[in-house]
Amino acid sequence: MHTEESIARNLRDLGILAGDLVMVHASLKALGPVEGGAATVLACLLQAVGPAGTLMGYASWDRSPYEETLDGARLDEASRRSWPGFDPATSGTYRGFGLLNQFLAEHPGARRSAHPDASMVAVGPLAQALTEPHELGQALGEGSPLERFVRLGGKILLLGAPLDAVTALHYAEAIANIPDKRRVTYEMPIRGKDGQVAWERCEDFDSNGILDCYAAEGRPDAVETIARAYVRLGRHQEGFVASARCRLLDARDVVAFGVAYLERHHGAAVPEARKPADLSRAGRARAPKGGARP
Repeated sequence: MHTEESIARNLRDLGILAGDLVMVHASLKALGPVEGGAATVLACLLQAVGPAGTLMGYASWDRSPYEETLDGARLDEASRRSWPGFDPATSGTYRGFGLLNQFLAEHPGARRSAHPDASMVAVGPLAQALTEPHELGQALGEGSPLERFVRLGGKILLLGAPLDAVTALHYAEAIANIPDKRRVTYEMPIRGKDGQVAWERCEDFDSNGILDCYAAEGRPDAVETIARAYVRLGRHQEGFVASARCRLLDARDVVAFGVAYLERHHGAAVPEARKPADLSRAGRARAPKGGARP
């Protein structure tokens, strides 16, 4: 049975520092038995980043009608009328991205972004700056919480989660200068301040396969392909937390690598203004004071 003390020590040894901005992807099953379960794991993570640090997760939504409305598919009228509207304050999280995100969303002071399918949740001084705004059509690319997370110098923690869970690489897909990116449309039910639900249609990049070659059944997508290539370089930190093999990645570095990888293998000429080095320079901006499908 792993304890709060041992997990906290493991996180420090892995390289998480007080004041860090960390996006966590967790497999509680991989961690093994923990005294106090998910609540203990969350407490250890918040203790590791400290009161000056911020913890972020990919919450999504357990009732997201993404698949049901994808590329023109339409729910019948009875289903549309009865489908709940998304509310960041009360809607559940998608369990496929880990149970820990629900605990994070329910933590006092947690902030959750307004995009139903790609909603992010954060706790800490940067929570509001990370999660607002989050418009439909900006799920994981420019204008999204992921972009702000990367530019604020965040770290990605794979807490027993596999390499296909590096959600920040969807941001690399969105900004990479490559032709023939796949796009999708879908609809989301949004609950307004008056309590009424309105269905809104949006268009975005296809996070399930940015190019045809990454959307083939049984083959790794771009996120997993890039993440595998990145960890082979050894630029990340690695170790065990509880019973899980874990990795800590620098978000700016892995995203810059991802952009370069996609443009080298699939892209046209890269304009000077969009080279990965520019991403690194932009990421050095100071953080403000105070407060999707992997």
